[in-house]
Amino acid sequence: MNGLNWAAALAAMAIGTGSSAAGAGLASDAIVKAVRRGDCSKAVQELNSEVTANQSQTALFVGGRMLDEGICVTRDPLAAARFFERSTELGNADAALDYAAKIGLGEGTQQDYQRAGDACHKAGIDPTGQLSFYSLGYACTVRGVAGRLLRETLPKGAFLIPTAPAIVEFQPSTSGIRVRSAPAVERGEAPTGSWVRVPLVDARQAIAKAWRDALAAVPKPDVASLGAQVVSLPLDLDMTLEFGRNATPDVQDAGRLLQGDMFTNRPAGQGH
Repeated sequence: MNGLNWAAALAAMAIGTGSSAAGAGLASDAIVKAVRRGDCSKAVQELNSEVTANQSQTALFVGGRMLDEGICVTRDPLAAARFFERSTELGNADAALDYAAKIGLGEGTQQDYQRAGDACHKAGIDPTGQLSFYSLGYACTVRGVAGRLLRETLPKGAFLIPTAPAIVEFQPSTSGIRVRSAPAVERGEAPTGSWVRVPLVDARQAIAKAWRDALAAVPKPDVASLGAQVVSLPLDLDMTLEFGRNATPDVQDAGRLLQGDMFTNRPAGQGH
């Protein structure tokens, strides 16, 4: 387990796991429906309408994901951070976790693992506060990057619906991980001459690889500031929105998504 003494670490401390329900209700969202149909113009139109008319926290979260992953619009991680930040201000816990990762990455805001940990804690990770905010911010940043990599690279329909979060146990000081649970995997067609349907993906192997890739991608932490405690982290593997990834962006509408001030109704003094 990458040098992690799991028995000792878990016996010494049990740290709570925040829940992630990014997929809950998204299937019925008008923006997501348009993306899944491949109608990018309609998706952007619906997003602009919901954001400017009523500052919908769900629309802002979905818009952040679209911008962050290049779904129906040009990929723009910096603009995505603004959407996640505003959705967080309006109370969306899933956006809060994505925004915490943005703080840890320094995308759209100053890089700061300490502040990322504060944001992640407020979103429900390590609710009893047993991990330092610096360690938690590092862990939550890796978590965010790993989840995005998986949603972007896994085959469509890889998991049974509804998709439960994967749970990863992580020790920041050693980078040791253990995949504690993974969603149930769909199976493809049986090979010729066989009745056995092959799983579409080895979920645990894919999660472990994405986590390693995320560790290599995030800003290097101050090792002396990382604690030995183990934290349990949920990975958002719901691909309701990503199902429409191959939809062709409408360049005119994609640009219009980023124009104007979508955040004019935000309370004074909030944001950056």
